[in-house]
Amino acid sequence: MGRIMGFWSRRKGVTDDIKETPDNCLNKYEEGKPVLPVEEPEKPTKKLKIPLNKTTSDVKYILKTIVFPCPICSEINTVDLSELDPIMGGETMCVHCQVVLHIPGGYLTHSEVPKLKVYAGLPVAVRKFPLFYWNHPVINDLEQQGITRIIIQYGLWGFCQRCHHQFSPAVLINLPHTSGEIVDYRSLSSEEMNEMKSLRAGCCPYCSHRILLVIISDVPHYVISASENLAHRWEED
Repeated sequence: MGRIMGFWSRRKGVTDDIKETPDNCLNKYEEGKPVLPVEEPEKPTKKLKIPLNKTTSDVKYILKTIVFPCPICSEINTVDLSELDPIMGGETMCVHCQVVLHIPGGYLTHSEVPKLKVYAGLPVAVRKFPLFYWNHPVINDLEQQGITRIIIQYGLWGFCQRCHHQFSPAVLINLPHTSGEIVDYRSLSSEEMNEMKSLRAGCCPYCSHRILLVIISDVPHYVISASENLAHRWEED
């Protein structure tokens, strides 16, 4: 049975683990210098066709679990429903091919089940991530609705393909910005700032690998509603 995210918990206080080797891409930056984007394309006006995450909607309920074929290798995976968050769902790994999977929380609450899918991570080179992000139909759709920032809360996941470190959406969403744009980094922790520097230089800060496993998923209506309710509570406070 697959387990949710235990092996992918984000590291805490691991900045010292960053390798101090000549070939480490983080060393391309001098201490105290501003963080600048590397080889980032201008935000495209004409959308390019890009590969999308493979998915499956062939999900069956057996007692208190869900069973589904991996979208990549088609082998059967089982996840205990109690491990899913009702809104955020959960991430796990295929027990056969080791690809990262996202499972929507609607499978726990039976919300919008006919529209839900299990998503598999897609390999994307770190330097190609801005191109992938700006041309993704989900991002385009969220832009048209004026709710792009919801992707920080739900819909964007990124992991190092080699060491499986999970990067926060706050880091990932800032990578696509072009060199002419000013990005507010005050919401990022010092650890996230170091991750930003390394990713903008093209590699993982923890193992120097240059490929991410990325998931960009549709945002279910129950997630949008929960986000709006939370925003109202903040305004009332």
